Amino acid sequence: MLQHSPPSLPKNTHLHEHMRGMTHGDHYCLVYETPEQQWAAIIPFVTAGLEHNEVCAYITDDRSIQEVRHALLTHGVDVDGHVRRKALTFMTKREAYLSGGSFSPPGMISFLGDTVRQAAENGFSGFRVTGEMTWALGRECGCEDLVEYEALLNDFFPGSRSLALCQYNRQRFGAEMIRDVLRTHPIAILGDQLCSNLFYETPAMVLGRESAERRVDWMMNQLMRFRASEGKLERAVQGRDDFLGVASHELNTPLTSLKLQIQGLQRLLAQRATSPGTPEDSKLTRPLERIDRQVRRLSQLVSDLLDVSRINARQLALRYEPVDLQELMEEAVERASEAFTPVSMPFSLQPGAPLIGLWDRCRLEQAVTNLLNNALKYGKGRSVRVRVFAQENQAFLEVEDQGIGLHPEDLPRIFERFERAINPNEVSGLGLGLFITREIARAHGGTVEVRSTFGEGSTFTLKLPFMHMNPLTLR
Repeated sequence: MLQHSPPSLPKNTHLHEHMRGMTHGDHYCLVYETPEQQWAAIIPFVTAGLEHNEVCAYITDDRSIQEVRHALLTHGVDVDGHVRRKALTFMTKREAYLSGGSFSPPGMISFLGDTVRQAAENGFSGFRVTGEMTWALGRECGCEDLVEYEALLNDFFPGSRSLALCQYNRQRFGAEMIRDVLRTHPIAILGDQLCSNLFYETPAMVLGRESAERRVDWMMNQLMRFRASEGKLERAVQGRDDFLGVASHELNTPLTSLKLQIQGLQRLLAQRATSPGTPEDSKLTRPLERIDRQVRRLSQLVSDLLDVSRINARQLALRYEPVDLQELMEEAVERASEAFTPVSMPFSLQPGAPLIGLWDRCRLEQAVTNLLNNALKYGKGRSVRVRVFAQENQAFLEVEDQGIGLHPEDLPRIFERFERAINPNEVSGLGLGLFITREIARAHGGTVEVRSTFGEGSTFTLKLPFMHMNPLTLR
């Protein structure tokens, strides 16, 4: 009887593609915490081997052979057909690791060598094996030699027509064992992330046979390799930001022309409305309004992308001028309300006295608009309370909605680029509004914070320091 039903595989395209790109000589470890993470790596590992005409072996322990067969069948593998042609085989720990009655690293490596040769003699292109390593938690003789075995495999696999994926259940193994697992595998799969392992050590280092001088050389090489990877990442990020900046500028040109043409058509229709018009005029007005809204939305997306490139290049310059924050908020609320009928307009703006400070008006309008749009998007159409007030030497702008709210684990990341707390398919936009708002606040020396309870709503607070009205600053 099956203990677990195999879940649907997570849609991790990157991990699936890498499984299909594995090459002979690779030695991987999979450190997983859930069955979903386990199957997400194992299923593509086995299916890729079958596609490459390799012999695929699965060594069971935690799971039964029947359960593994069922998992493969569920994901479209012709298990019986591959077993008949000897391309797929299942073994228990006693048929593999403990075939001699106890575990012996040299004996197991000899067993793997014989299996690889047999696969070649049978016309297969190679051999790949994955094993559930929980067998080593037992009391059988030799289990304490697991780390030695994992280290020696790194001398066996390179140059052979074979590869392995060793499965380690994070819930079952202690921290010391997982540490040694990471020391003995050049590549690690952690959950659904594939990582080139910075902590991998050579067999001689793991087994205490390396000199201090060679170990220092290795440590320095690892640091240099890590720095080279960082440099590649930095160049890739810079290339992306350069592309965003150029693309945004290029897109702005046709958008500006399109907006001007729409405005010209709207003026023409307005002029014709003052005199006897044709029936066709009324049919054009509403579609033209829809086109105008979509063009303005696209223009805002392009503007957001351009702002991201400016922020990354530290070019988000501010132009300070006296700004009445209460007046600015009233105008922003009025603009945001244009999309709503009086019945459904959700804003409740608390009246207040003028609150004047030295800030960048355009950037603050952008930040305020982002917060209002966020409240409209996630507020479920319920009332949104807005207020402006001063406390000590800071101005506060508060937007409180009664919408879906946030989980505690989502709070730290919602202000990052392209991040949202819900499925991107459920809402429109790029996930840049709160990021840009945070950067505008930081540029003013302020902050933006959120308090939220899931299912009950969120309160975003923009805090801005007051600045003295220095005439030199206003130039």
